[in-house]
Amino acid sequence: MTQDHVLQRPYARACNFLTPIAVSLLALALVFPDALPIPSVLTLAGMIGLFAWISLNDFKTRRVPNSITYPLIAIGIARAIAFRDGGLLPYWALFFFLWTVRFMGGGDMKLLMGLFGLFPDLQLAQVMSVSILITGIPYLAYKYRHTWRTVPRAVFYRLITGQILPSQAEFEKEAVPNAFSFCLGCGVYLLMRAAQW
Repeated sequence: MTQDHVLQRPYARACNFLTPIAVSLLALALVFPDALPIPSVLTLAGMIGLFAWISLNDFKTRRVPNSITYPLIAIGIARAIAFRDGGLLPYWALFFFLWTVRFMGGGDMKLLMGLFGLFPDLQLAQVMSVSILITGIPYLAYKYRHTWRTVPRAVFYRLITGQILPSQAEFEKEAVPNAFSFCLGCGVYLLMRAAQW
């Protein structure tokens, strides 16, 4: 084992310990701006930086870390309790359903639960939908650019056999990194909110 590996272990442990704390503080500052003395510009910049990191990590590893999603979900639950607002529940039920039918992965589901826990807002859903369309369609066109002729045959085969939903193996093989679309949509939403402040 090289000295670089020995030095990386404490650094990795420190990052694993500090990441949920930093994410929690950013989320708290967004939801309860009067509770923490963090300037709104700094909070917004921190969230945009976090979204950029989540997107890059998802492209690289196809994973959204629990150290980011769980604090967002926890602050979303705290927000719902503090404001007596159950608006996040329909969104969470939808995301859970989409996960159970293998339309999205567990990390994507938890990321969306965290974001909609913080902002259970129809405007966020609209911005997120536009973001998914704008980024998702070109990505899928690029991904399947060489096999687009086989798509109608594959759809017909699935309809005939009744296997509409992908198997777990197909889902893992063909997974699409959606975190970028979600982070872009929420980033635009936060910028729109900041313009209204």
